Amino acid sequence: MYITYGDYQSLGYSAVPKEEFKRYSDMAEKTAKRFAAGHKIVNINCDNKRGLCEIADLYYTEKNQLNHPVSGFSNENYREQYFQVEQVSLARQIWEVLCLYFTPEQLYRGV
Repeated sequence: MYITYGDYQSLGYSAVPKEEFKRYSDMAEKTAKRFAAGHKIVNINCDNKRGLCEIADLYYTEKNQLNHPVSGFSNENYREQYFQVEQVSLARQIWEVLCLYFTPEQLYRGV
């Protein structure tokens, strides 16, 4: 286990409740291992822990937020558009976090 709930709180994160933390931290670690060289992340540092915390937060908020925010409505021949909803996929957000908090050597898996 790379991060504990104590690490999560001490780094300033709070979105995931303690009762559900193990599940989301495991998801974050498995996701990071999928992209890691040799499927094992060595020399975990504070930046890596922050990345795992952010991935856990992304998974938690994705599961617990409305998937389709109201951006307008239509009624027969009348339509109003309030704003353009631009959603970045969860996979894209996770990849950006991995690139930010992990070194290329940690993420490089070879060809």
